[in-house]
Amino acid sequence: MSEEVVLVALTGPPGSGKSTVAELLRQQGIPVLQADAIVHELLATDPEVRQQLRERFGAELFDSNDRVRTELLAERIFGPTVRHRQNREFVEELLHPKVLQRLSDGIEELVRSGERLIVVEIPLLYEVGLEEAFDYVVLVDAPLAERRRRLAERGWSWQQLRARMAAQLPVQQKRQQADFVLDNSGTLEELRSSVAFLAELLRALPSRIALAKARDAS
Repeated sequence: MSEEVVLVALTGPPGSGKSTVAELLRQQGIPVLQADAIVHELLATDPEVRQQLRERFGAELFDSNDRVRTELLAERIFGPTVRHRQNREFVEELLHPKVLQRLSDGIEELVRSGERLIVVEIPLLYEVGLEEAFDYVVLVDAPLAERRRRLAERGWSWQQLRARMAAQLPVQQKRQQADFVLDNSGTLEELRSSVAFLAELLRALPSRIALAKARDAS
């Protein structure tokens, strides 16, 4: 891959507004690939994924239209028991290689089309150890009370949020590791302004390879 290509990871805890930021970046003309969108596509269309899920969790995981009941799947993999952890590891081992391959293919396609700044939204970036694959990491965050309120509007219970948080690294640790932290505790217009500034900043940044070469030459 060309040293001129800058890959940026976009991540953040549930309810932080990652997907909103992704859409605002698109409106700024920056291509964004989203891991969650690929997961949903795999659940809907990949024969191997669907068959293995059926064998692991039973036919009840699928609704009357043969669609994966994602809320039930979440109940099976997010929780405090050993069984929850084993189920989560099974699903991760099933999905992650396919997601990574699709993301890699998407990045290569964008590079071939001439894109030199690409953002990839990956909610579990640090949990799966992918941060080193990117030039920069942007973390979207908001106070817990605000994230809880947003998710409640989407039908999440406090127990569901706590289960997701327990399966992820602490947000404070992610804030310390990220290159940029985007605060999303205000209005949409405030966020839009912040994303516009972020887009201009990202366009001006060198790739990690180019930066390393510049350091070596100095």
